[in-house]
Amino acid sequence: MKIEIRNRWSDAVIFIHEAEGATMRDAVLAAVRQGVSLRAADLRAANLRAADLSDADLRAANLRAADLSAANLRAADLSAANLRDADLSAANLSDADLSAANLRAADLRDADLRAANLRAADLTPIRDDIWAVLSSAPREVPAVIEALKAGRVDGSTYHGPCTCLVGTIAIKREVNVDDLEGLRPNSSRPAERFFMGIRKGDTPETNQFSALALEWVQQWHDNMVAAFGPKDSAEAA
Repeated sequence: MKIEIRNRWSDAVIFIHEAEGATMRDAVLAAVRQGVSLRAADLRAANLRAADLSDADLRAANLRAADLSAANLRAADLSAANLRDADLSAANLSDADLSAANLRAADLRDADLRAANLRAADLTPIRDDIWAVLSSAPREVPAVIEALKAGRVDGSTYHGPCTCLVGTIAIKREVNVDDLEGLRPNSSRPAERFFMGIRKGDTPETNQFSALALEWVQQWHDNMVAAFGPKDSAEAA
């Protein structure tokens, strides 16, 4: 069977894979093994679950609704890729270039984003999950902002003087992280996975994850103040 990978815009053939019973997955893996650039490839809804796509050139590729769960995308170039609705759960995206990528409605549960380039990427799912955490702890939001600015966040741990998002909230409440009312540790949720990119001493000036986290937390806070006023925003949230 002959499988053709085509350009998402021009429909020109990028790569041809021929083998008995071949699938689009087989074609993509063959192309990556041969070092073929899949820039602008049309891979909509492709089943690439657990595929080894490390170092692959997937710039501007159309991967909308693709299954990339548990895929190895370490150091892959996904800049400007369309990953809307894609399943990236448990995917290894460490050191990947996701600049300007569309990640709207993508499933990023358990995804490893350490050292990934997220500049100008649409990270709405992560931002919204962080906002959900903040909505469960509105009074502690100023403390989260302060901790981010001061480099007192360590996304790898729930305990100690420098902790993750949920741990920082627990410190402010002066309770054990397991005793937080309305909020429980969950290392698989996008918010906590994102905070794993922040280590003790990282500040918004030195770490892109810290900078984005501060931007989103500050934005949540400002939205609440604008809606309810500085005195009542925490209670209203």
